[in-house]
Amino acid sequence: MEPYRFSELPYVPTDYDAAAAKLKEYTEAVRAAQSVQEVLDINEACDALCEEVSHAATLAFIRSSLDCTDTFYAEAAQKEGVGSAMLDQAAYMRALLESPFLPELKKKFGPEYRPRLEQTVRLRSKGLELMAREQELTNQYQQKKALTKIPFRGKERSEAEMYALFDDPDRQTRIDARKATFEAFLAQKDEFAAMLKELISLRCRIAKENGFESYLDYANEVFHRRGYGEAELTAFCEQVKTELVPLLQELREEQRQALGVEKLMVWDRGMRFKDGNAKPIGGAAALTEASKAMYDGLSPEFGRFFRAMVESESLNVDASPNKVAGMGFCTILKKGMLPYVFGNCNGTEMDVSVFTHEIGHAWQAFCTDQQDYPPLLREMPLDAVEIPSKTMELFAYPYAQGFFGTDAEKFREGHFREALREIAAYCAIHELNTWLYTHPDATFEEMAAADAAIEKQYEPDLDYGELQPYIDQGAALLRNMAVYSFPRYVISYSLSEMCAMDLFARMQQDPASAWAAFEALCASGGSRSYPETLRQAGLSPAYAPGSVKKVAAFARGYLDMYL
Repeated sequence: MEPYRFSELPYVPTDYDAAAAKLKEYTEAVRAAQSVQEVLDINEACDALCEEVSHAATLAFIRSSLDCTDTFYAEAAQKEGVGSAMLDQAAYMRALLESPFLPELKKKFGPEYRPRLEQTVRLRSKGLELMAREQELTNQYQQKKALTKIPFRGKERSEAEMYALFDDPDRQTRIDARKATFEAFLAQKDEFAAMLKELISLRCRIAKENGFESYLDYANEVFHRRGYGEAELTAFCEQVKTELVPLLQELREEQRQALGVEKLMVWDRGMRFKDGNAKPIGGAAALTEASKAMYDGLSPEFGRFFRAMVESESLNVDASPNKVAGMGFCTILKKGMLPYVFGNCNGTEMDVSVFTHEIGHAWQAFCTDQQDYPPLLREMPLDAVEIPSKTMELFAYPYAQGFFGTDAEKFREGHFREALREIAAYCAIHELNTWLYTHPDATFEEMAAADAAIEKQYEPDLDYGELQPYIDQGAALLRNMAVYSFPRYVISYSLSEMCAMDLFARMQQDPASAWAAFEALCASGGSRSYPETLRQAGLSPAYAPGSVKKVAAFARGYLDMYL
């Protein structure tokens, strides 16, 4: 790999008319090919074209996320997103599927090759203009959300800056910060609510145009859910309610007693210690330095990889009010380049969790690239893709002192409890998405009511107190990026956390074996189905009967023994 710096990478806008013409040319060439080698040569050229298109779109997306006030990259990201959505790759994939040389291609690329081709054809044969509009709307939502300014105690703040105040040791500050944030989003309710209504309608139309009965079926295909689907995911959510929610209620009662409050209110949920949660010992620079010791400790190759990311400017987690708030991400550039990690430090323990999470993604992408899979097989099945990142958060525990100093134990206890809570929280969002796409004509007020009712099933004792009027108006829903931008995806976090807990449990007993299983998982990429990917690491599908009961039992033992 040639040395480079991310800041110096040139952005070259894609000529989508030329790309479409070239793609059509490759499609016709595959149909006329006289040998498998000819098809392979065409495929290599087509992959290179698509990689350049993706690279330009990714560069624009990253740079627009780094600074939402940069109008050049905001417009570039919008154009690239719409252009990519409109680029018809289904015809090319269909030509490969119909090629007489398909058996030889399958032999070369493995058993997952044909299903991935078929998936693209099923998902993108029609409705490309609808997909372009969907991309346009999600970009608009992200930009408007990031640029929302929240007046609070004499200063205008970004949503990212408000997050630290949500868990301030002063209870009234926590209440007032939530009020101010809700009010800022409710001031834009008409616009944001209309966006959500249109996104739901668009997605349902995309599914219908491509021959799916519902958007639920379409989304399950997007996420490579073959051999399992709605029945298994619904049963998993029921397991969580039966086996995990009671444990979470016990932990909430312990939290109430620790905080010394008469009743645990919604603004207390994030506060786990009376004198405040764990605080990192420094900002982004300190986080990066502490990470070097962690990744050196996990494996020498990981240490070298992380240093290469730092040197190439392939990560940016510095705090900025102009960055996208409420999320981190890892994305890939073109082949031969390192993954890119984005974060927005706010001085809370989440800085470390988000950082280690996204580096877990980056390591998986790097391990996958070492296997030299074709682009079609680089992406893991999406219900497995969060396992490396969720596992990396847990694997950080032995190195917590480097990040938190004397607050290390606070971090370990707080993070572990939060990881359990997230399993339930993401199931709640999944259920909400199920409701939204089976009630596509619902009013925004009905959506907000469904959101609140479903949340209560996973947090039965939840009390919003004086904030309830804001919830009734849908303030929480307006801020929920998972609903707007990642529909039907976040159940993957719950499924992945289950598998991460399994690997973490193994790490307590046999670190070498756990690390070998983790690396096998990362190297698998998209070369196998979800169950087969898990089997590589000795894991079972997280939706299997009894899985949540097993994790809850481990969690109880871990909390009693270690925390």
